[in-house]
Amino acid sequence: MLLVSGYVAAQQELRDIQEGNQLYEQGQYDQAAAAYRSALEKNSLSAPGKYNLGNALYQQEEMEESLQQYADVAGNSTDPAVRAKAFHNMGNAYLKGQEYEKSIEAYKRALRENPDDMDTKYNLAYAQSKLKQQQQQQNQDQQDKDQENKDQKDQQQNQDQQNKDQQQKDGQQPKEKPYSKEEMERIMQRLNNDDKKVQDKVNKQKTTATPSRSDKDW
Repeated sequence: MLLVSGYVAAQQELRDIQEGNQLYEQGQYDQAAAAYRSALEKNSLSAPGKYNLGNALYQQEEMEESLQQYADVAGNSTDPAVRAKAFHNMGNAYLKGQEYEKSIEAYKRALRENPDDMDTKYNLAYAQSKLKQQQQQQNQDQQDKDQENKDQKDQQQNQDQQNKDQQQKDGQQPKEKPYSKEEMERIMQRLNNDDKKVQDKVNKQKTTATPSRSDKDW
């Protein structure tokens, strides 16, 4: 009975995987993923089920779970060809997420399993070129940021210098010097003397003026 039930489960697993493959070829990735999950319910260790599920998830851009499926295959399979495919697809997933360093490492691990895989070699070279571009762009962005900070600092220094120059200019403007006590006394004395002269002149004019007649002609 155990042999029969195991055989039946294996057949059901195979049918689910074949159904998933057909749906995958038709571009129905969500339904294909469901079929592969159904196969894994029959055999949770199924390498084809995990690998193909990873592919279906990759097409739906569910990269985190896709990478998990590939990693399970690469870590548990004893077949170098299977591990090479799993690492290759891990590299593709990392590449799509612009994680170029991880992508490069995955491709290198794939080549250690299958050194003659030309697709992996091509993808490795492509990932390396993208990493170089990314690093150059990051360096350029940093240089632009540093230059912007320098320009802002120079502008602030210029403004500070202008403010300082203006303060110095304001400090050089002539200021009124207050009169000393002696100067004030001399001014007051002069004013008093002028007032006395005017008063003396007025008094003199009063005493010398011709008196007017008091009588009137009829």
